[in-house]
Amino acid sequence: MNKKENIFGSSKINQVKTGDIVRWHTMKRDGEKEYLEKIGIVTSVYVDFRGGRKVAMAKIIPLGNDNPTGVETEIFLACVKVVSRA
Repeated sequence: MNKKENIFGSSKINQVKTGDIVRWHTMKRDGEKEYLEKIGIVTSVYVDFRGGRKVAMAKIIPLGNDNPTGVETEIFLACVKVVSRA
């Protein structure tokens, strides 16, 4: 990553690696103002172009009963916190 390059969420690019176990929060689907904590395994960290700017993202396989098929989800990298290093 070039130091002059402006990437939204870049502070986490060197902190999160493939294979790390991470957690993040999501809103409940029924419209309540509560948050649900999710946990998963990072499969890749990358920079994507969204909304006219570069954004740091992670592909994560969520763990638990919410994702029995192992489908990856994309999460904004600044929203994740490392629970366990790979």
